[in-house]
Amino acid sequence: MLADLNQLPEAGLLAEERALLGLVREALVTAEASPEDLALLRQAIADLDTLFLLVVVGEFNAGKSAFINALLGQRVLPEGVTPTTAAITWLRYGEGPAEHRLDDLVEYTYPDPLLRTVAIVDTPGTNAVLREHEALTERIVPRADLILFVTSADRPFTESERAFMARIRAWGKRLVLILNKADLLHSRTELDAQL
Repeated sequence: MLADLNQLPEAGLLAEERALLGLVREALVTAEASPEDLALLRQAIADLDTLFLLVVVGEFNAGKSAFINALLGQRVLPEGVTPTTAAITWLRYGEGPAEHRLDDLVEYTYPDPLLRTVAIVDTPGTNAVLREHEALTERIVPRADLILFVTSADRPFTESERAFMARIRAWGKRLVLILNKADLLHSRTELDAQL
């Protein structure tokens, strides 16, 4: 599969971008740029070799894991009525289902074709009781290529959600809003009133 990916037109564009970033790095070194600037450039070069990073955020029990499972068409991540995501959860392609746990990170692998090009991250709730869950989420969001913000139809756009969306915008990230649990509402009028 990697050989096939290298034949795509995007491979040439990535090679050109790597070369340009290499020239920028040389110029920054010559200009004695700060270590912070050089670190940012190193991260930009490293990011070229990573999969598209889709990060799913929202309050606890908004249905983030359920949404990811629906996106994949399989129950890959645990779901529940109580908060089930207590760590940053990476979902990547793998030949078979597997789970690996580290301190603040859980990695699931699953053989879904989408995961060959996209890494999906499920995050602890932005309004979690444990502040370290929120801190974990804030560490991963700035690295995202796209953020899906899941809000629940039974309690949409809370004050903590609005504050977190403002932080996402301040980071300059693209955001798509997902209204989950719309089936809990009884009519289209009730749905429109929530929006």
